[in-house]
Amino acid sequence: MGLFLGVDISDDYSQISSYDVAGGEAVSVTLGGEGAAERIPTVICKKSSVDEWLIGEEAYRQALMGNGTLVDRLVRLAENNGFATLDGVKYRAEQLMARFVGKVIALAQRQYDETEIESIVFTLHEAGPRINDILIKVAKSCGVPREHVHIYSHTESFVYYILSSPAEIWSNQVSLFDLRENGLFHYEMRAVRGRKPVVIEAGRTKMAESFSLSVLDTPAGEKLVDNILSSCAERELSKKAVSSVVLTGKGFETINWATDFLKVICNRRRVFQSSQLFAQGAAHAAYDLSLEKSNYPYLLICDGRLSSTVSTYAVFDGRREQIVFASAGTNWYEAGTKATFIVDDIHEVELIVTSVMSGMSQTIPISLDEFPARPNKTTRIELSVTFSSENRMTVKIKDCGFGDIFPSSGLVIKGEYVIS
Repeated sequence: MGLFLGVDISDDYSQISSYDVAGGEAVSVTLGGEGAAERIPTVICKKSSVDEWLIGEEAYRQALMGNGTLVDRLVRLAENNGFATLDGVKYRAEQLMARFVGKVIALAQRQYDETEIESIVFTLHEAGPRINDILIKVAKSCGVPREHVHIYSHTESFVYYILSSPAEIWSNQVSLFDLRENGLFHYEMRAVRGRKPVVIEAGRTKMAESFSLSVLDTPAGEKLVDNILSSCAERELSKKAVSSVVLTGKGFETINWATDFLKVICNRRRVFQSSQLFAQGAAHAAYDLSLEKSNYPYLLICDGRLSSTVSTYAVFDGRREQIVFASAGTNWYEAGTKATFIVDDIHEVELIVTSVMSGMSQTIPISLDEFPARPNKTTRIELSVTFSSENRMTVKIKDCGFGDIFPSSGLVIKGEYVIS
């Protein structure tokens, strides 16, 4: 059996975990041996005059010694379709990302002496179409088929991490505080019971309070951050039935300095610290996605997932039936489909967007008047629905004509819509 990998990629550092099927848990993979740091700085260095590439702390060391050129912020570089010139050669961000991710994946392959990857989930703080497409290509260059590659938000990975924990951990609401270089983030997750399937609702908020982690280098700075965290925790946890609090991020590598903050979050709650939460949650997801039947039979509504179902109605074999283009709870990057219809005495297509939480529906009418006028039932259209985020939908309707009698005009009606 091959590997089931979760790879957390951020601009500051990256992490990788592998799902241990026998033990039923996600195991951290490090750049060094046992006891090595789990966080791998997301940087790459090309050594001067040779085709040798390094990542992580070793990349920093070689660059500081003058033995090569360093490139950092690889995620941002990829999102901006940027490039870097190393040793007189211009490298696209996609190429640099491929080298970095390839070396990260190779860590797991060497640790487990296994080259085949059954499933891989990349998890990102901010996912988007460009970086997602690049990671799909990167995985393909590492020999992983497209159908075995998935891109999840940190919120999705957080949910998988919690769902893989004992049920009493998430008997009520769960809170996560993520303290990283680019800010303090608060995640919430709750199970909406009494529904079939049970709905798991989760979200993320960036706290307005902002500071650099370097402030923790002094006792006065630690006290300041402790006060800030205490205020945030009191605000976010008050009047909520929170059964568990989880801490993650580089800022929480040590927590003995945050005495007041700990008093707030430990008040009648379970408190845990996980240094590799998102990568481990992604590894649990990678394994689950390989199964015929999921271990998590829930409807997940959160960042990265659709909160509404998109459908239309059509007559098939004499019956009026609902045609679903995207279902609530589906990862937006993997959502959407297309279907072909014959136009029967209509001048517009109506898409219906139905919220899973409220049950409310909105109708999106799309006029077909741009297409050539033809006799009834002599126009075929192809309707496709895709997404660029969990709340941004693109609809394309193509005039397919009707065989040789009414050839296609080649016209395409395109619309972009914000959905709830």
